[in-house]
Amino acid sequence: MRVRSPQDLVGGIALILLSLLAFSQIGDLKFGTASRMGPGYFPTVLAGLTGLMGLVIAGRSLILDGPPLDRLHWRQALPILGAILAFGLAIRPLGLVIAAALLFAIAAFGSSDTKWREMLVVSAALILFAVGLFVLALGLPFPLWPRF
Repeated sequence: MRVRSPQDLVGGIALILLSLLAFSQIGDLKFGTASRMGPGYFPTVLAGLTGLMGLVIAGRSLILDGPPLDRLHWRQALPILGAILAFGLAIRPLGLVIAAALLFAIAAFGSSDTKWREMLVVSAALILFAVGLFVLALGLPFPLWPRF
């Protein structure tokens, strides 16, 4: 069979790999039942749906015509990946507020069109929203600030 949509094939494979990574990390969590969900129930269902969507998208790449693969633009991709990595490493020692600020500041380097004043305003609004949603409304135990 000939690949008719290379972008869909690569995207589908990426989702399948993400699903497999998730399954490898949640294997120790208790699954439970639909009426009495364990801590592994939702992550397992989500990983399964992600893998299923990856299979559907990859399968479509063999049937439907689509665009070819674009060239990867490392100047845009690396700051985004670095921002995600920095957030993951910084959230526990630095807290949600500083880790999120780092995330936005590093990700902003992915675009040459970044207007820093606007980025600061949007970042502040999103940080306030994240604190309000995750810490205040949902009561998740994220540290807000560094512990010295």
